[in-house]
Amino acid sequence: MGAHCSPRLGLGPTKTVLVTGASGYLGMFVVDALVKANTVKYGCSTKTSEKRYNVVAATGSVNPKEAVPEGAIGVQIDGTSYESIKAVLAKHKPTVIVNCMALTNPGACMDKPDLAEALNACKSLVSAIKDTIPGALLIQVSTDMVYSGNIKPGDLHTNKYPTKPLNKYGMTKKMAEDNIMATLKHFVILRSSAIVGPKPPRASCKKSGTFLQMTINELKKEGKSPFFKEEKRSFVYVRDCVANISFFVDKYFYHYNTKYEGQSKQERVYCMGGKVSLSRDKFAEAVADALELSKNAIDAMERKECKYKWAHKYASPKDISMDSSRLFALRGRDNLSVDESSRAS
Repeated sequence: MGAHCSPRLGLGPTKTVLVTGASGYLGMFVVDALVKANTVKYGCSTKTSEKRYNVVAATGSVNPKEAVPEGAIGVQIDGTSYESIKAVLAKHKPTVIVNCMALTNPGACMDKPDLAEALNACKSLVSAIKDTIPGALLIQVSTDMVYSGNIKPGDLHTNKYPTKPLNKYGMTKKMAEDNIMATLKHFVILRSSAIVGPKPPRASCKKSGTFLQMTINELKKEGKSPFFKEEKRSFVYVRDCVANISFFVDKYFYHYNTKYEGQSKQERVYCMGGKVSLSRDKFAEAVADALELSKNAIDAMERKECKYKWAHKYASPKDISMDSSRLFALRGRDNLSVDESSRAS
């Protein structure tokens, strides 16, 4: 056997990973990455790797047959129901739960506040984990909208920065964070910025694209489109989000005794953004530059100046730029910039 051949990946026993929100945008990419990891060839063999994950992909209203790829077990759960979640946990006994299920549209959260709270605050999920598999790890995808956005120019939010959400979406996600930290022993919370990337891998995804696709479409149109110049975000590439999640799936328990056990609970909250922060108009300019599109359609303005009703439906924080260097240090590399994400998509 040659020097570069290895019969094992050395990643320990097979983990059962439950991904909730598997029919959503991020959830689909997470499931696909875990399934793909089971088919990676190792060493000099033509065989596939030893199975790393038993992947259980949980959808909500979408039929799992339409959303879950071959190589994963598709299940359907009601994310607001303790009994529904508990039944899945009891049957599959996951080592890790990656929670991607949420009502993420701030306008929809305003229209359906009870549903937003029941789903986003994770009360049923957290209670079911505590009662059924208290030793499991929960990786919770949170949001940068837990911050108010009122910071000094040039400052960046960290995991220790005070939170003060302005809209129902941010409020319910902060409720989830508080509930998780107060209840569970094993957790990691990833405060994600606006996620960008390619179109979803399957048509059953309720989200047809991201702010990147919307921006590209607007840049190609005739006429002007509003891009808010006061709203800054640390836009993050979807595959970087997946890599961050996969890191904790693989490494959390391996490092628990030496690293996480001695941490304060707040230290297990990480900001998950890209390596630069841009206002929405500058994001559009970066996309135009990366894809060699015209910038004529970009109408830079403040949200309050926008004539369209959708712009005023909910309170939107201005600058919620984040410092994600703690995650970069763990993985040993930065997340992609907007222009890199645009070209990669």
